[in-house]
Formats: sequence, C-alpha cells, structure tokens
Amino acid sequence: MLASPTGGFLADPYVVPTLLVLAGVLAGVLNTLAGGGSFVILPLLIGLGLPPGVANATSRIGVLAHGSAAALTFARDRALHTGLVARMAPPMCAGALLGAWLATRTSDALLRPIIGGVLVAWALFLVFRPGGMTTPPPEPRPPGTATYALALLIGVYGGFLQAGVGFPLIALFVSHLGHDLLRANAAKVALVFVYTLLVVAVFAAAGQIDWPRAGQLAIGMTFGGWLGARMQIRAGAPLVRWTIVVMVAVSGASLLV
Repeated sequence: MLASPTGGFLADPYVVPTLLVLAGVLAGVLNTLAGGGSFVILPLLIGLGLPPGVANATSRIGVLAHGSAAALTFARDRALHTGLVARMAPPMCAGALLGAWLATRTSDALLRPIIGGVLVAWALFLVFRPGGMTTPPPEPRPPGTATYALALLIGVYGGFLQAGVGFPLIALFVSHLGHDLLRANAAKVALVFVYTLLVVAVFAAAGQIDWPRAGQLAIGMTFGGWLGARMQIRAGAPLVRWTIVVMVAVSGASLLV
C-alpha cells in the first residue's frame, strides 16, 4: 500500500490525489498521441511510496480508463481499424497474460532494477533511432507469422511492464506493415485497452492494486484519453508525429539524467 507522506506539502490530504489526477491527464494525452505515459506515472507512484510491483499493477487501472475513453472516441469518428485490432488481439492478449503472470511472480527487489534498466534502454533507443517507428515500407504488407510473433512478444512486454509499449506497436503497424500513422495509433490504443482488461484481472487476483490511487489516476487518464483522441482527430498525423518526437526527446533526456 501507499506510504503516507509525513511532512512538507505532501502532508496535505488533497495534494497527492491532485498530483495523480493531473499526472493522469498528461499520461492519458501522451499515451493516446504517441506513448510513454507510464514514464510519468511509474516514477511518480514509486516516489510516493508504492513498492514497484504495486506501482506497476496500480498504473494499469489508469491505462484501462484511458484506453476505454480514447478507443470509444476513435470508434465514434470511424478512425479505428477494427480489422487490424481483431487480427492482432489474440497473440497480444496471450502474451500479455504471460507477462502479467511473470510480473506478479517477480519480487520488488528484482523488479526495481528491471524497471530502471528497461526505461533507460528505451531512452537510448528512442533518442538514437526515433525514425525507426514511423518509416513505412515501400508497399503495405499483410500480417504473417513474423507479425504475430512480434505481437506476442510485445504483449509479453506490455503485460509485464507496460511503459513505452505504444512505441513498438506503432513501429509494428507503420514500419513493418505499412499502415498510415493515424490508424496505426488508434489501433494501438484499442489493443492496449483489450489486453489490459485481462492484465488487470491478473494483478487484482494477486492483490497488487492500490485501488484508491488507481481511482485517482483513472479520473485523470479518462479525461486525458478523450482529450488526446480529439486532438488527433482534429489535428491529424502531424500532431501525432511531433508528439512522438517530443516524447522521444523528453523521455530519453530525463531517463538518462
């Protein structure tokens, strides 16, 4: 459970919930437009006193709330590639269940350096290879065995940690299959929502979710998911592309520092 702040401005009972709601709004917008919202949420939850395993599990409620709001908004505006989501969902869900089960069996002493190492590795990749996500092949490709294998692996990672999972999904849909950036981004949001439904059940059964903090995050991330989807629909691909660039720079620099 969350350690209660004992001094400073965190002692005010309204400060921590307000921080989590505001961080949830920011993370929801970022997750919808690009990815990397967990780079904001995980360090905040751990810094507020949650053990790494509980922080990892608790953040999924916000991800679920964000995904429902964003995916519904995309679907209403006919921006969601439902066929792509349907094809990719089975391997991703299978992988996510395995990843979440592994996360519940990993001790906090081991999970903490894993989280730190993975985030730094993401920072290095995103800083030095940002174009690898959004450069499509000359011709679109139909999904094949390699595509489903990659989806399975991405699902394992998403179930285990979640942070930055949107980046390899965008790369899979755009640079591997050749889909346009807007529809790829909407499909990414929907797929994360689908497998998170299963992942939340695994973490809840393991008793690793701090429900009060999860609820505060969910409030912010619901609004952030809706807002991010509306921003994408109105502004189009340039906004998504520039958000990815900014997230690459900010996340990479902050994590490396």
